[in-house]
Amino acid sequence: MLKHLFLLYIMTVCGYLSSQSAHKNLRNGDLLYGFGKYSEAETAYRKAESEKSSLKSAYNLGNTLMNQERYDEAVKKYEDAAGKATEDTHKADIFHNLGNALYKKQQFKESIEAYKKALKYNASGTETKENLAIARRELKKQEQQQKKEQQQKDKKDQNKEQQNQQDPKKDDSSDKNNDQNQQNKDNLQEENQQEDKKTSNRKMNKSDAQKLLEIMENEEKNVRQKLRNETGKKAKRSKKDW
Repeated sequence: MLKHLFLLYIMTVCGYLSSQSAHKNLRNGDLLYGFGKYSEAETAYRKAESEKSSLKSAYNLGNTLMNQERYDEAVKKYEDAAGKATEDTHKADIFHNLGNALYKKQQFKESIEAYKKALKYNASGTETKENLAIARRELKKQEQQQKKEQQQKDKKDQNKEQQNQQDPKKDDSSDKNNDQNQQNKDNLQEENQQEDKKTSNRKMNKSDAQKLLEIMENEEKNVRQKLRNETGKKAKRSKKDW
């Protein structure tokens, strides 16, 4: 029984010391945060969280991250703090800051929802109302810009599609021109071949004529020679007969 009491006492003391250390780190974090030393304050709050996680350590850590423009991490810490909050005033502050972090990320639709939750827990939050109005205005501008970009994209795609539809026609026209050019080329080649053939025929006719002339000359020589021979024979025979 005494052993159990002693163990319980040790656990209570350790818990108290841990709580004291966490509280000390929270106070150090608050002091550093007040001087604008957000990186050092973050370290103190993280130590406090590791020793004893609490609503204050999560919320204040989210604030230091916001001031260091680390909005993704800040959103997570605010969501963590929102899960620990039980009082409406705390919830209103948490969701207000969560809306700010989401706004910085240009997630205007989500920031609007966060501001609405903040107003649910504190309907008189003037600053939250102002931020809500600004977020709605920015969301409208964002949607208009996105719509404009989509229209430009659709127009570009449409022009590209029309161009692709026109290309086959251009190809057909090009093919026809190519076919016509090829036909003209073939016709010209055929004409050149015919002309070459005519020229060749002319050359052949000239050659044949030359050969024919030579044959005729040879024949004429042969005839003259034959006539000479026959004349000679007749003379001798006549002389003999005479």
